[in-house]
Amino acid sequence: MQVSDTPIRLVVNADGFGGDPAITAGTLRAHREGIVTSTSVIGNCADPDAIRAQLALVPALGIGVHLTLTGGASVARPSTVRSLLGPDEKFPSEVSEVFLSWAKAQPRADEIEREFDAQVARLRDTGLAIDHLSTCHHVGFLPVVGHAVEAVARRHGIAGVRTAVERPTLAWLTEVRRSLTTAALAGLAWFNRRQMGALRHGPKTWGYFERGRLDEIRIIEILGRLDPGIHELICAPRESDTPAEQDEMIALSSSRVRAGLARRGIALCRWADLF
Repeated sequence: MQVSDTPIRLVVNADGFGGDPAITAGTLRAHREGIVTSTSVIGNCADPDAIRAQLALVPALGIGVHLTLTGGASVARPSTVRSLLGPDEKFPSEVSEVFLSWAKAQPRADEIEREFDAQVARLRDTGLAIDHLSTCHHVGFLPVVGHAVEAVARRHGIAGVRTAVERPTLAWLTEVRRSLTTAALAGLAWFNRRQMGALRHGPKTWGYFERGRLDEIRIIEILGRLDPGIHELICAPRESDTPAEQDEMIALSSSRVRAGLARRGIALCRWADLF
């Protein structure tokens, strides 16, 4: 992909590859038929070799790791990451439990880093070329988590680290609760970026506010807001019979969306193309 002479560059990243068969299938389809250029693989996915085989069929798709502290088993030995696990030696099922644990200062920084390192190393050992890191539920805005992500990225030579800092729009006025959540996340992520160096975190983020309802109109509206520079649109395409989820799949393959990209001179790219 040649993007160096284009003033607006856009990574379209599908989160959650390997965590749900419907999302995995949807991501592959949205890449083959649509504008998805990148995906983030769940760090503790059940079968990394199967993930590697699926991604080998789409060599142009950028690959990152969606580091997780929720749902399922740790990749590191449970005895080495006790502060991150419940009595059943599993991660908590809800992100609210992670926040509560953080508020009580229970998770150990060295254990978070050890687990994230194990998640990245296991996927890299399958042969995947990893170009970015992100965190499930965007928990990377928590300082102890953000520093662990940064340390692991440096250890593995991964240039891209995503934190969700989304600009407010007029749409935020229509849904106060969702807007407040997005604004709080953006503010904390911005602070974390300032602590660790904003340039390491690359693109401006879009799509968090529209999560779960990213249709053709919303994508075209977002494209219209992009200023010169580097941007990332977060999506979660899913093979589904649910109308809203069908809308997202349709939108990501829409000829109108492609026309919007062309009209604004927006070049699609991957994280690996940015550094």
